[in-house]
Amino acid sequence: MSWEEIERGLVDAGWELDGSFSDYLIVGEDGDLSILVPRWAGEMDDPVYELCDGEREITYWVRQIPTPQHAAMLLEEHGGTPEEERGNPYKRAAEDEAEE
Repeated sequence: MSWEEIERGLVDAGWELDGSFSDYLIVGEDGDLSILVPRWAGEMDDPVYELCDGEREITYWVRQIPTPQHAAMLLEEHGGTPEEERGNPYKRAAEDEAEE
């Protein structure tokens, strides 16, 4: 998926883009909520997105771009500290490999 397609998907879902990190990160914002897309995600066939609630300092990783309202629900139900990286499929795969 191209960088432009990801940006368009964020805008279409209702996120306001913050272009201040555009060289290495796409940031979509809606109040205290944000969605972060690292540059490497645009190079993947199946990118991942990090949802963040800045006020409560919780995050949750997803594979599809949600609306801000759906992001709030996902964070409420599944969010955790940034260190936990809840929902990040690449963290889980790395942990599984380390256990082997």
